[in-house]
Amino acid sequence: MRRRPEIRIGRFQQVKKKSYVFLLSHRGFSLVELMAVVGIMALLAVVGVPALKGLTGSGGRKQAMSQLLGALEVARNTAISSGTNAAVIFPDSSFSLGDAYKYRSMAVVAWNPTNPATPGNMVGSWIALPQGISFFPASISALPNAPNVSLRILTSSAAAAAYKGVVFQSDGALAEGFSSFPTNGIAFFEGTVSGTTPNTNSRITNFETVKLTRYTGRTIPTMAPAP
Repeated sequence: MRRRPEIRIGRFQQVKKKSYVFLLSHRGFSLVELMAVVGIMALLAVVGVPALKGLTGSGGRKQAMSQLLGALEVARNTAISSGTNAAVIFPDSSFSLGDAYKYRSMAVVAWNPTNPATPGNMVGSWIALPQGISFFPASISALPNAPNVSLRILTSSAAAAAYKGVVFQSDGALAEGFSSFPTNGIAFFEGTVSGTTPNTNSRITNFETVKLTRYTGRTIPTMAPAP
């Protein structure tokens, strides 16, 4: 027997209803939902960027501390093993061989054990602080002058001159015969130096500092106010 038309209509209506449900279940995001996601991403960026900067700065200061301690230890060991003076020198505002070296680098130098009158020469290469880290000018200016030092910039050598530095003698102690001893330490910070003025990027009041004992030359890492 032939089916009634209304049954076909019922089937057509049922299929049409299922298609409508299918379309609803696969629709895209609404404008309100998209705005909510964008707002959450913006909030995460606001919270995360300062934390990331702080982490980067902390990592740079830790690396600078490791570099400074390592350079001082190399100079001290060189003085003991060679039987003559050795030093770590720090370019300051008067350094004429390149602005990039001022308050941002250091070098280990040693003098000839058989002829102390010979200018001291570099042991190894320049040691540059991490990007964004600088030495406090006041802590460098308080260091004694290491005399008769010949420095090397790339493949060129400069005439012998005096530079601010920490000088060790053959027994590992800080060298005698200088006007001052760097017992107050060498401090660095996160920021730059303009002339002799430090431009700090943080609100902290205590900074990474390496102090030295006069009679042993041993280093003491600590935190101290800006010099």
